[in-house]
Amino acid sequence: MLFKNQYTMLKKANDMSAETLNTENRTALKEITCYLLYMTWNCYEIERIRKDLIDMAARCELEGRTLREEIGGDTARYLLELAPDLPRGTPLDYVCIWYPRWYWIFAPLCLIISLFGGDQQLNLLRVLINPFLFMAWLALWGWFRRMELKIKIHYGGMVQVLWLLLMIAVFVLVAFCFPAYGLQQVPGTISGVGAALYELAWAAGCQLWQNLRYNRWAAQHPWQASPPF
Repeated sequence: MLFKNQYTMLKKANDMSAETLNTENRTALKEITCYLLYMTWNCYEIERIRKDLIDMAARCELEGRTLREEIGGDTARYLLELAPDLPRGTPLDYVCIWYPRWYWIFAPLCLIISLFGGDQQLNLLRVLINPFLFMAWLALWGWFRRMELKIKIHYGGMVQVLWLLLMIAVFVLVAFCFPAYGLQQVPGTISGVGAALYELAWAAGCQLWQNLRYNRWAAQHPWQASPPF
């Protein structure tokens, strides 16, 4: 099945279970999950951990405690202690998750440009290289956010804000300045329809990779039998 695999099944089950938690525990769970995305590439393992955290939070609610209290109160330190034991995966894990989500959006945008832009053509090299720029940005984003945790602990909130501003500057450079002043100077064009088909191929290929990758991983690490945290 193209859009259904062990990762998506686990994520859907986790989303439903998380809704049963109280507001405080849902907030803590969301904070931890957000940073887990920057501690490991393997999104299936993130959902396995999330499942265990949801079970932990449910037990805490029965005992009158919170998930934040259970992990020691400091989510940043908890995550850094957890990080060495996480399967790291590879950048291709990010690709198989984020490309299907975003390129199903990018492709229709190219079609809209084609339909309403008249004879407007897109720069061929920019279209061809965009997926690789996206891959580079995902890797940079993960590295920035991992470092952010350490900066927050050792130097405080002000330095953390400066670090985030630097991250935004790098994003603008990679996503806008380089394509505009570098790639646009290279001749060669492609129609909006051609660009849309190219991006749809990336989305479908990465969705297939997600299915193969995480169904194979789930066979070795089944989430139904995930041990308690």
